[in-house]
Amino acid sequence: MMRKILASTEMKVEALRSKNKKVEIYAFFPNDRADCECQKMVLEWKKKLAPLPSNKRKGLIQEAGFLVCPRDKAGMNRYKITCKNCKETLGYCWATDSTLKDFCDFHYVSWTDGQEWHGCLTPHISPITEQLCFECCCGEDTRDFRANMTLSGKVAYQKEELCKVGRDFGKANSKFSVRIVSSSVLPFK
Repeated sequence: MMRKILASTEMKVEALRSKNKKVEIYAFFPNDRADCECQKMVLEWKKKLAPLPSNKRKGLIQEAGFLVCPRDKAGMNRYKITCKNCKETLGYCWATDSTLKDFCDFHYVSWTDGQEWHGCLTPHISPITEQLCFECCCGEDTRDFRANMTLSGKVAYQKEELCKVGRDFGKANSKFSVRIVSSSVLPFK
C-alpha cells in the first residue's frame, strides 16, 4: 500500500488557479555536500532572500529560475532518479556513474494536483557517508538515521535498519532507479 501525503488548502487553490491544474516544484537550490563549491553561492542567495517579503522573494526566485552548481561537470552525466515503487521522478543530479557516489547539483522534484503530493518529499545527504538519500511521497525511504538526535536511540536504530535496505544506487535491490538523461531535460517542460 502506498502512502498518500495530502495537499494543503493553499496548494489546492494554487493548483486550481494554474494553467495545468498542478503545482510543480523543481528545487531552486542545489542539494550538495557541505564542501561543494556551490555552498558559497547558496549561502549568498539565502542571505539575499531572507529579508525580503514573501512576494518579492517569490518573484526573485521565479526570475532566476534555479541555481546551478558551478562545479566542473566534465566526465559526468546527468541522471534522473525515479522511485521504483510509484514510478515518480524524485530529481536530477550529475555524477560519473549510476552509483551516484560523486553526485553534485541535485535538484529535487515534487508536484501536487491539489489533492496529494507526488515525487520527492525529503532529499537527504547522509552526515556519515555523504550519500544522497530520499524519502518519496509514496513512503519509500533511504534516509540515514545514524546521526539523528530527535528520535530515541532505539527508534532511530529501527528506522535506520529499515531505510538502509535499498539505499545504494545501481543495484538490483535499489529503491530508486537512475538513468542518464540529456543535460537540458527539465521535468515539467
